[in-house]
Amino acid sequence: MKELIRQILKEELTSKQQMLLDLIKSSGGEVAAKMVGGYDNLINLVYNGDFKNYAKENNIEAVKFGSSGMSMYFHPSLVELMGLREGHWMNEKILGRFSYGSPNGIRYSLTANLHPLKQNGEITSYKVVGMSGDSGFGYSGISKRNTLGKRYRQQIFKQIVDKFGLEKYLK
Repeated sequence: MKELIRQILKEELTSKQQMLLDLIKSSGGEVAAKMVGGYDNLINLVYNGDFKNYAKENNIEAVKFGSSGMSMYFHPSLVELMGLREGHWMNEKILGRFSYGSPNGIRYSLTANLHPLKQNGEITSYKVVGMSGDSGFGYSGISKRNTLGKRYRQQIFKQIVDKFGLEKYLK
């Protein structure tokens, strides 16, 4: 009797997983995630908690860099799984404080956040932005003179990758 119950439960779970896989393929991961209460539930149910497998099967770049190396982007599903706190601006997420500067010189502190990029009202990705006094990058109010260059941004991006263990998602 116990074996019969296990078999029925296994078949029911397999059926639900297949239904969610079909929904992902037809309507996308965002719709499927909303149906089950978020990306964390979707990935736990269908991919046994393996986000990397979810990203691979759905051709998602979880973390990517702009062609110039001056920008870093996160997929919304990864951002949700990271469980970051809300920032001061609408839908902005807080990454934390990081430092930059010349190797033998003064180090400066920068607060980095993820700013949502939207298309047709839907968040398509999050862009890393940061502020350090009157310097920074990614925000419209920073003058060209006070915008951080590629070397300092690369230092900050590397710290973000290390802090959140994102190496496994980089291609």
